[in-house]
Amino acid sequence: MLRVSDRIDVDQGIHLTRIDYSDGPFLVKHLNHIDFSENTCSIPYPYTQDDAKKFISGVISFEEKNKVQRDWAIRNADGELIGCIGLLYDKGHESFRSEFGYWLSKDYWNQGLMTKVVERFANYILDNTKLIRLDALVFSPNLPSCRVLEKAGFVNEGYLRKAFCKDGKYIDAHLFAKVKET
Repeated sequence: MLRVSDRIDVDQGIHLTRIDYSDGPFLVKHLNHIDFSENTCSIPYPYTQDDAKKFISGVISFEEKNKVQRDWAIRNADGELIGCIGLLYDKGHESFRSEFGYWLSKDYWNQGLMTKVVERFANYILDNTKLIRLDALVFSPNLPSCRVLEKAGFVNEGYLRKAFCKDGKYIDAHLFAKVKET
């Protein structure tokens, strides 16, 4: 199992660490854009301090209860939260597989950073946990996220019609996966 204090170094000062309550203002700052809400089922718009507090308390509660780290802050060299990446444990935290999700501040888009984060995160998880499969479901219009996953070594395993329902509308999704070779 992972310790809640694990740090994952990515590239040129970019690193992943645990999320805590001091990250709330940065979540509000970076997530208060419609693009994040449009490409996920879990990020509301507008994104408020209450949303940040609810998210952080859910992360901390899950990790304390299950003794496993689920979510990481993506931090710049100054230690400021600029995004998040985390496991959903949608099959349970004892399973051999999990879906994961991520987001990155618009200030850091189109620099290749998210690809490096996803690749490093996936390799770390597959090397240091009992997980042997990571899945990512991407809303069909979100082609930049598909490219991130492909560049990070994930395989496009299919297209799921009506995979999500959001605001009364069905959304198709691409299924990507990375599997630990044993």
